[in-house]
Amino acid sequence: MEAGRAAKGKKCWRAGQKVVSRVQPFMPEFSSLAPVAIIAGLFFSNASSALGDPPLVVDDAKPVQHGAWKFDWLTVLSQPEKGAREIDLPVMALTYGIFKRMDFGLGIQRTQSDAAGEPSIQGFQDLHLASKLNLVEEETIPAVSFSLDVKVPTANRQKGLSTGKSDENLLLIATKHYFPLGIDLNFGYSIIGSPPDEHLKNRFFGGLALRYGLSDRWRLVGDIYGLSREAIGMRFRPNLPMFFDAAIGRSLLPSGTRIQGTLGMTWSNYLKF
Repeated sequence: MEAGRAAKGKKCWRAGQKVVSRVQPFMPEFSSLAPVAIIAGLFFSNASSALGDPPLVVDDAKPVQHGAWKFDWLTVLSQPEKGAREIDLPVMALTYGIFKRMDFGLGIQRTQSDAAGEPSIQGFQDLHLASKLNLVEEETIPAVSFSLDVKVPTANRQKGLSTGKSDENLLLIATKHYFPLGIDLNFGYSIIGSPPDEHLKNRFFGGLALRYGLSDRWRLVGDIYGLSREAIGMRFRPNLPMFFDAAIGRSLLPSGTRIQGTLGMTWSNYLKF
C-alpha cells in the first residue's frame, strides 16, 4: 500500500518549466484524460512570450535559453476530501540550457502527509531528471517540442516515498501565438514502473493552455488538463531577475483534493516571460 501511495505522486513540476512541464519545473505525475479541470489566473508578466512555469501544469514549447539557468522553489499545501493534510516543502527544480534548442534539469521535493487511516509519510521523494528538445521553431506553424522526464527511484520505499521503480514521462508540446494570445497544447504518456507486489497502470496526459496578455506585466492564463484540479493564481515580477507565483484551487472530483494552495519563486539569469 505504501508503494501505491507513492505511485499516485505529488504535483511536481518539471525542471525548466512546469516541473517545473517542465519538473513542469518537472513533469507532473500523469492521470487519465477523462477528468479534466480548468485553472485560470492573472499573472504579472510581459505579454509577448511563453509561460509554462509554476504554478501552471501545461507546458510551452520553448526550452530554457542556451547557456541560461533557472531555479524554481515551491510550497504546495493540499487537503484531500477525506480530511488529511499534505505539505510539499520544498519542491525544487534547476534547469540549464545545454544547447540552442535543448535544456536539461533535475527536480526533487519533500513531502509530509497524514492521510486519515494510513501511516504518515515524511521525507524526500524520488529525483526527477528532465529535458526538453525543440523540434520545430514557431513561424507560420506552431512550435513543437518533445519533453522527457525520468523519475529515478532514490527515495525510501519502506517509508512510502517511492515505488522503488523508475517512471518515464513522454510529452509532446505545441505552442502558437496570435498576439496577444498564446496557445499551448500538451499530449503525453507516462510509463509507470510497478513494484513486485503491485501492478500500476501507465497513464495518458492531455492539456490545453490559453494565455492572453493584458499589459506588459499582466497576463490572463487558463489551463484545461487531466489532473482534475481547478485553481486561480497570480505571478509577479519585481525589478529583479526573479518572479513570484501563487495559486489556490480544488479538484473537480468528489474523491480529489478539497483545496490546494501553492506559493513559489523562480530565479533565473534569463527569465522566460
